[in-house]
Amino acid sequence: MSNQFENYKDPDFGGIYNGKLSSSQCAIEGFCSVDPIVYSLLEVLLYELKLLTYYYVKMQELGYENRKLKDRIISYLSLIIAGYEFDRNEFQKALSEIHRDKEEAKNSFIKVCEQKNIDCQILKSNIKFEKFDLNSLVNQGEQQAINRNKSVNSDTKNLYEIIMNIIKSASIRLIELKSYTKDYLPEEDSILKLFNNLNFSTMTEQKLIKKINDFAKVNYDIHKKLHQKKEEYFGKIDLHKVTIGVKKGKSILASGQNLKDFENLLEATKDTGINVYTHNGLIVAHAYPKFAQYKNLAGHFQLSPDSVQFDFASFKGPVLVIRNFQYLLDKLYRGRLFTTNIIAGKGMTKIENNDFSSLIDYAEKSNGFEHDHLITEVKVGYREEEIMEKINNLTERIKNKEIKHLLVVGLLNHTTGHSSYFSELEKNLPEDFFVISTIMPSTKKNILYFDSFFNSSLIYKILAHIKTQTDFEKFPVSVFITTCNLHTLSHIFNLKYLGIKNIFLPECGSNTITPQMAKFLKTKFGFKQVSQKPENDLSAINS
Repeated sequence: MSNQFENYKDPDFGGIYNGKLSSSQCAIEGFCSVDPIVYSLLEVLLYELKLLTYYYVKMQELGYENRKLKDRIISYLSLIIAGYEFDRNEFQKALSEIHRDKEEAKNSFIKVCEQKNIDCQILKSNIKFEKFDLNSLVNQGEQQAINRNKSVNSDTKNLYEIIMNIIKSASIRLIELKSYTKDYLPEEDSILKLFNNLNFSTMTEQKLIKKINDFAKVNYDIHKKLHQKKEEYFGKIDLHKVTIGVKKGKSILASGQNLKDFENLLEATKDTGINVYTHNGLIVAHAYPKFAQYKNLAGHFQLSPDSVQFDFASFKGPVLVIRNFQYLLDKLYRGRLFTTNIIAGKGMTKIENNDFSSLIDYAEKSNGFEHDHLITEVKVGYREEEIMEKINNLTERIKNKEIKHLLVVGLLNHTTGHSSYFSELEKNLPEDFFVISTIMPSTKKNILYFDSFFNSSLIYKILAHIKTQTDFEKFPVSVFITTCNLHTLSHIFNLKYLGIKNIFLPECGSNTITPQMAKFLKTKFGFKQVSQKPENDLSAINS
């Protein structure tokens, strides 16, 4: 999609966009500085959540279960890395709830230990809640962060950061998965047990690395189950053309990841005459047949491949931030933002119990778009049977040793900055290499191109299928991930779990994977980063 928006000029949408917002680098990356008070409060929330998880796991080990409490813990875990600047009142309410749950779990644990006459360990809390004083909590959160940074070395801090990232990624997907099933999901317990490990400073680097690698199977299973459940509920993914642009009339823009929330929005607005548009990763909704029944789903609105700020500011109507949104937001459009998240951001209106009346009212009072405007059309989704037939032919060629090395380029959408890299990679591709790609249109016989966006489930399915026919220990497979986002760390460990030896990362913004983290991932786990010269990367994996 990226190249569709390069050097795009349109006064109807707020002026000229040339692939960057030169006035604000933080706008390009979707990440700006957060209120330090909120950061300190997040530190307190994280600390209390860890203690709550400890007592929950201990009670579970003693035979006690509380599914509602488990749901709340996982919901808050999905918010650990802030997607926007929290409203302080909302945040204080959430922190109060977590503290209350922690105290109740702790007291229940003590009571059970006394009843069973067993010696149970109670964790000492460094945060004092004599009175719920905001200034006191902010100071304690700041001190907690200082103490934590002093107590562990840089490698351990990096491992903690990886764990927190993959926990959030897994929690986000698990929350959506739970909206399609009431079955017991063992992955819930795996998330809590991994998080509980952070309560113990004696955990060695080797043990933390093992925990991360072991959790990759859990994370992969969540991803696989979610894909299956969504296809059962919304219909099997197919290839669809999606209009990028707008129609005349009142409008609502939806951005985020939870398709169930999006369905609820479409259901609430289907008889209002308001046009609803997807944004960013939510474009995947257009690939599912069930969404075609909503005539109010007017298309996809996105002027920029990188800047949420630019898109939201250009949209002439309210914006719904669906669970779980990944970007920090500027102040210029606060007041017309709504959210289904459990904690609202500053200036956001919280949607509760699927009551979208305030959002609909705002849309009806907005000016909306004055005329239709088509930018382009893109393809979303894929035809699985056709693709797997081609993959079966590919596996036969691998068995016959016609192919020396398999490259997979995709998994996530690429950005404009990587287009030239993959053009050069194509030029330097050895004849006995084969590429499966979602971003390299080519007529070469050794490149199989799928014109599809947001295709991680397809890539996983292809790799898992090839693995049933091929020994990845003997036949080399390399994957070039093409975009960095919240889920990138989870993806690279999922791929490692599948047995992929060479995993290449693009250069990422500091809000996703910092240069320091990229270096750490290379040193500790063997992940690679693309160089400036594709021919060097090809030589490295060919040697």
